[in-house]
Amino acid sequence: MTTYEQASATRQIFSWQRLKRFGLYVLMTFLLLFPVVPFIWMFGSAFRPVTEIFEYVYPLSWKTFIPVQFTANNFIDLLFSEGSLWPRYIFNSLFISVTTVVAGSLVNSLAAYAFARLEFPGRDLLFLMVLLTIIIPFEAIALPLYQVVRQLGWLDTYQVMIAPMLANAFSIFLLRQFFMGIPRELEEAAIVDGAGRLRIFFQIIIPLSWPAIISTGLITFQAQWDAFLWPLIVTSSPEVRVIQIAVSNLIGQDATYWNELFAAVALAALVPLILFFIFQRYYTQGITTSGLKG
Repeated sequence: MTTYEQASATRQIFSWQRLKRFGLYVLMTFLLLFPVVPFIWMFGSAFRPVTEIFEYVYPLSWKTFIPVQFTANNFIDLLFSEGSLWPRYIFNSLFISVTTVVAGSLVNSLAAYAFARLEFPGRDLLFLMVLLTIIIPFEAIALPLYQVVRQLGWLDTYQVMIAPMLANAFSIFLLRQFFMGIPRELEEAAIVDGAGRLRIFFQIIIPLSWPAIISTGLITFQAQWDAFLWPLIVTSSPEVRVIQIAVSNLIGQDATYWNELFAAVALAALVPLILFFIFQRYYTQGITTSGLKG
């Protein structure tokens, strides 16, 4: 093959690679539009008057996504109108989610440390049983769990939405995998210095594991913030109602106030989005560094 033919073949390969890369970018952009476009329309509709919400849906134009008559009255009416309980709903969801994250992180990290480092009879079998709970749908245990909390007198309280969600099999698994990647030499040196297991856990393991803890915390927060079925079953009074149930109550049999509904949905989506953007770096690091060590 001559030098000219080699150069021509190289250019063809390079052109094909560029075309392939361009096609991949186009495909990724197209797939990205599916989740992003509805969000843009939702947030835009939250700042529209009710008469404009469905006016520019078809045909698609910039007016479909950007309000022509921008207004914040939807949020003002939702949050600050006389007798509005929406500040209470938001507080309830935040309190339940944050409490579950804090207490659950402690419970799950202690369990994960025991499975990763301690030797005791039946450890692997017990860990397998914990993992099997991941594949059991919550609907299958909702009724038995309801009977338990009813006997405890927890119905219509905060603890009924917090306590059953503290132990999480996926969080235990993720943290265990992360803990197993921490060198044992650090613990052995601490044991030589006279440190106990709890001191090693809180002073060595936890400071090295913040990415994994934040990752599991974000997952737990998202699950609690989006919880609907369990709060619907175990609560009835407005004082402990969470934001997802409050959103569903805006859809009435006789009428639906679409402007307030979009404002409520925007509020419900905004909190986890902000948290994810703040802790995105830790979330990515925690997931990618946990590995699959057995």
